[in-house]
Amino acid sequence: MDVYGRCPSTDAGEFFAASHWEWRPIHDLIIRLCYDLLDEELLVLLANNDGAGPECQETCTAMAQRFDHWMEHNVNGHRLESDLRVTSDGRILDDWELAANPHVKTQSIYSVDDVQLKDWIEFLRHCGGFEVW
Repeated sequence: MDVYGRCPSTDAGEFFAASHWEWRPIHDLIIRLCYDLLDEELLVLLANNDGAGPECQETCTAMAQRFDHWMEHNVNGHRLESDLRVTSDGRILDDWELAANPHVKTQSIYSVDDVQLKDWIEFLRHCGGFEVW
């Protein structure tokens, strides 16, 4: 997903990029942490890349504060459980491979690390509202 600042105050607020695998956990955290800052329709639309997003810096600053507070109490990013599995070296396994190798260590493909979350928070602090494309 490409996320563009509506009225960035610094370079950090101009653009934020996340792969589809990273955006889903970020979106999950937006829903969990910011459900009262954004209306239900916007929360749903943020899962798509059609230009939806909050229009003001005030909302984004509040979102940044909530993400920052969440990170104070959570380490190692955020992962959503899924049937889509990946090995530690990044190889995606299909159902056949998983069935043939039931002891291979895997994890959900939907994850975002702390570095990416910190970049997201910095973007939120300076974007002046944003659009998800």
